[in-house]
Amino acid sequence: MIPKELLEEPKVVASYSDRVREVISKMQENNQWVVPVVRDKVVIGVISYNELLRRKVSPESKVINLMIPSNNVLESEDEARVVAKFYTTKSRALIVVDDKKRLVGIITREGFLSYYLNKGEIPDAKVREVMNSPVITIDANDSVARARWLMSNNHISKLPVLENKKLVGIVTTRDIVNRLYSEGGKKKSSILTEEERLMALPVREIMTYPVITTDGNQNVKQALETLLKRKISGMPVVEGDLIVGMFSGIDVVNLIAKKFELEMPIEAKLSGELKQGDVKAMIDGILERYLARLEKLTEVINFKVTFKEVAKSQDKKVYQVTARAVTKIGDFISKDSDWDPVTAVRKAVEKLEERVTRELKKIEEKGRKPKAEEG
Repeated sequence: MIPKELLEEPKVVASYSDRVREVISKMQENNQWVVPVVRDKVVIGVISYNELLRRKVSPESKVINLMIPSNNVLESEDEARVVAKFYTTKSRALIVVDDKKRLVGIITREGFLSYYLNKGEIPDAKVREVMNSPVITIDANDSVARARWLMSNNHISKLPVLENKKLVGIVTTRDIVNRLYSEGGKKKSSILTEEERLMALPVREIMTYPVITTDGNQNVKQALETLLKRKISGMPVVEGDLIVGMFSGIDVVNLIAKKFELEMPIEAKLSGELKQGDVKAMIDGILERYLARLEKLTEVINFKVTFKEVAKSQDKKVYQVTARAVTKIGDFISKDSDWDPVTAVRKAVEKLEERVTRELKKIEEKGRKPKAEEG
């Protein structure tokens, strides 16, 4: 059974017929990143800040138009399963259900990390050993639209803001989403919509400053205490005037996962020149992020990617990528190609995610039909 200390009662629970504006207002008020969507007490999906950033819908739309499938955790499962779920999905919260998919509670990442911190079970390490590097940053004069694109494209929730190569602020998913939807009800005073005006603003107009930071020599436990105390999910790692990494709760989850000897179910067959340097790091990062997205949709048993050189012209190669996911709801395969191996793998796994999502929608529609006939 999941330890009771991990379970929380969600402050915000949405009905599939609720308006998006109402739910976002409650999310802001209660500082809740992930909201379960229920129908007749059964969990049918979730909405999150990350999804709100990726897919802009009218604030007056119903939640059912925005929610994504919820890959739940059963209350009967053990602690190791909870660790594995946080590790593979990189979620801000897990939805806990009973054997009939009725909502039992949620486990937030913050609650999960506090639980292990209080038990004294955070492995000893320096921030430098676990941080994410290199860091994706944005210039203070770049547009909010670019910040949104960088976050969505790289599946990250915060961007350090630089001016003359110095850290001057930070912008988060929540900074953008809260403004994006709070403006929705205003009358339009020009040709531009409120969204277009917001997207055209320089990032400096919405960034948060001063920025809470850490350094590479700090102990992970101390850095985690700062995250929990300040109610932030991550912070830049600064040495001198340089940002050398980003430290977040996910890095601590990865440390805990090592204690349980967990590994990502990823198999990537790279050709010789792709096994080295930044290209491999970028490919690995894309695969981990997309595995996390797939795990939020359904249980992934195996995730395999292979590369093949299919053409060559003027010393440039065309790479064909085949991505395959073996999941709880079936096997999925996609292919794509590009001169750039990183672009090729991104396009292939995006197709894979689209196919899994379509299959889940088909399953959901089939499940609704008998109920419609009964009524």
